[in-house]
Amino acid sequence: MTYRPRAPRLLIGLAGAAALAGSLVLGGTLASAESAQSEFNAEQSDAIGQIVREYLLENPEVMIEVFERLEVQQAEAEKQAAEAAIAANSDGLFNDDYSYVYGNPEGDVTVVEFFDYKCGYCKRAVKDVMAAVEEDGNIRLVYKEFPILSEQSEIAARIAMAAISQNKYMELHLALMATSGDLDEDRIMRIAEDAGLDTDRLKQDMKDPGIAAAIERNHAMAREIGIDGTPAFIIGNQLVPGAVGKARLLEVVEQERTSCVSC
Repeated sequence: MTYRPRAPRLLIGLAGAAALAGSLVLGGTLASAESAQSEFNAEQSDAIGQIVREYLLENPEVMIEVFERLEVQQAEAEKQAAEAAIAANSDGLFNDDYSYVYGNPEGDVTVVEFFDYKCGYCKRAVKDVMAAVEEDGNIRLVYKEFPILSEQSEIAARIAMAAISQNKYMELHLALMATSGDLDEDRIMRIAEDAGLDTDRLKQDMKDPGIAAAIERNHAMAREIGIDGTPAFIIGNQLVPGAVGKARLLEVVEQERTSCVSC
């Protein structure tokens, strides 16, 4: 599955855009008018609206400037909201007993990956994620099961989390990520057995209510942060959505490392 982007940011009404454009184009005029009179009567409002409309029809390129400014403003607002949500959920993101930690447990930068075992882009991102961790050598990688695609996603997540108690999480994780097609419970158990896990124990451990609760927490944190697709990465205090590749992962890791020199 591709990363599912959020709804387009520029879904604004033409009237709202025209009003903003009018304020950009006629800002000085309107500001002067407002200083003299706090409200316009209906006739004056209609006249101003007509002026704005005529100007926009004659200069439609102004709308591009309006949309670009709105895009920048909304992107910054979303970035700040995500950072605040990451800070508020830092303990659940970075220190959860039901989330497997890979790489350097004492690493100076933590990367959290939200993923789904049925997500094709997550499967293709595995090599980049592993390569980034190995190349850097100082990344602490936290896996967050985020089953959003199907019932099979949920089953796979529960079984993978149950594998932590057998110290076989990575063996099963990589095997599931390398598997295409259906991931029903019987097939996952066959894959787990081939990976060296005790499947009888897995069937019991996957029923642990703590696993179900952890998955619910992952969903709640994702909603708060603004994650609505997979894969998605939290690197330090930044949200990095999508299968962005090894170079981008390492770039953001280095940004976080540099910004935290004095942390």
